[in-house]
Amino acid sequence: MPAARVVFCDAHPYDAGYLPVEQIAGRVRVRGRGGTVLQPGIHLLETARDFPAAAPVLLITDGHCDAVRIRREHAFLIPEAARLPFTPRGPVFRLR
Repeated sequence: MPAARVVFCDAHPYDAGYLPVEQIAGRVRVRGRGGTVLQPGIHLLETARDFPAAAPVLLITDGHCDAVRIRREHAFLIPEAARLPFTPRGPVFRLR
């Protein structure tokens, strides 16, 4: 995959657009103070004309977030000791 769509969630979603995947880890500067309200970012992706309808979504969070409703394939990436405040429907991957 040459690029991934990056959306930061804070009080409002910030769409960073499509970024080369090698720039995301370690090079992307996080906007906002952390995503506690993820649903607007999910809505942004689900309604974006330039985001493929079949593309999956990876939500990266510390677990302190709202309950989300996602209509497409998705997964969560959270810290090893974190918990989501809802029962997720997609897979949950944990990071040490």
